[in-house]
Amino acid sequence: MRVLHVIYGLSRKSGGPSRSVQGLVAELNRLGVEAWLMTLNRGDAPWVDGIDCFLNGRPFEDAVLESQPDIVHLHGLWSLGLHRCAAICRRLGIRYVIAPRGMLEPWSLKQKWLKKRMARWLYQDRDLKCAAALHATAESEAEQFRKLGFRNPVIVSPNGVNVPKKFEPRNTLNTRKRVLFVSRMHPKKGVLELVEAFASLSSLPSVCSVVENWTCELVYTTNSDYEREYETKVKARILELGMSYQDTDGTIHSLSTPMPSSTPTPDFLFTGALDDEKKWDAYARADLFVLPTYSENFGIVVAEALWAGLPVITTKGTPWSELEGPQPLNPSNSQTFKPYGCGWWIDVGIVPLTMALAEAMALTEAERREMGARGHKLVEEKYTWGAVVKNILDGYEAIFNKDSHA
Repeated sequence: MRVLHVIYGLSRKSGGPSRSVQGLVAELNRLGVEAWLMTLNRGDAPWVDGIDCFLNGRPFEDAVLESQPDIVHLHGLWSLGLHRCAAICRRLGIRYVIAPRGMLEPWSLKQKWLKKRMARWLYQDRDLKCAAALHATAESEAEQFRKLGFRNPVIVSPNGVNVPKKFEPRNTLNTRKRVLFVSRMHPKKGVLELVEAFASLSSLPSVCSVVENWTCELVYTTNSDYEREYETKVKARILELGMSYQDTDGTIHSLSTPMPSSTPTPDFLFTGALDDEKKWDAYARADLFVLPTYSENFGIVVAEALWAGLPVITTKGTPWSELEGPQPLNPSNSQTFKPYGCGWWIDVGIVPLTMALAEAMALTEAERREMGARGHKLVEEKYTWGAVVKNILDGYEAIFNKDSHA
């Protein structure tokens, strides 16, 4: 079987899809599938080991002639380049699969909604409806396909984690505990909500005595002026709430003026962008992971944090219901909360986030370590590439079987 995977680009700043597509292609190659990877935008080369055939910014017709694919797997939407690939596949009679990568989720459809509505009418809906299958990374994304009226077969296969070759366990003896956020600096990711929740913790009797021992580290990319403006807004809000932060250059800021780096650890650390290797160092030095996002079709950073042994707090804007634990035994007394699973799956908003942070911080180190161990086991069993690629292969096989019986 030969499969050509097509994605717009492989920028290291572009988030999950550029990494997960590489991991998928590498695992397919390892299993004996002749999987090719093609980018429409000439740029970064693959950095994940195991990709045997890479076409960088080549014309799609040339790529098809060279790879002779049985199936083309397109990753993403709203791109005229990807639309052209789908149209050429139809003209040449090549079966294709589309992975929307969260771009059909309600939150996403509301952004630039008029342009997207026009794109759906002009070309996008036809490309989707003519696909041999759609690829969803969670059952919730597959349900959204149905709500939008698409009746294609759906391959439900989560993203896998590209685990590091070497990972040093974090030092749990650190007196200063650390909450970690890893994602884009974008309103969708809930960074301002995280700041508001962090500020609210000092008013809660259950954790006011321990919250001063916690710092929140922000590892993030900024890919546009809009995101850089949001970063400035987040920093300003930290100061307005009477907290401090350390900027990416090491300067510490408080309400008044920049302070020397000898000042005690601030409330927030703006680390900025890290390469894939150093990102795992950030996971290693953390005690808790949080992603207060409004919408994710999967959330690869959640899986990465779990593999790193961190309890996770994320929202119901993600498909991570497996994190969910029981309600407190006595709702009026959060001290009766019993840790369960590997994290908290909460409603979107400042209040649920504040409560989850308080519960996580009130746990003992041993309890957080136990939750982290369960999270690591969950990822090893369900979200490594060896575990998830079977669903992709079954989906490809179903396409072949359907054609052979047509």
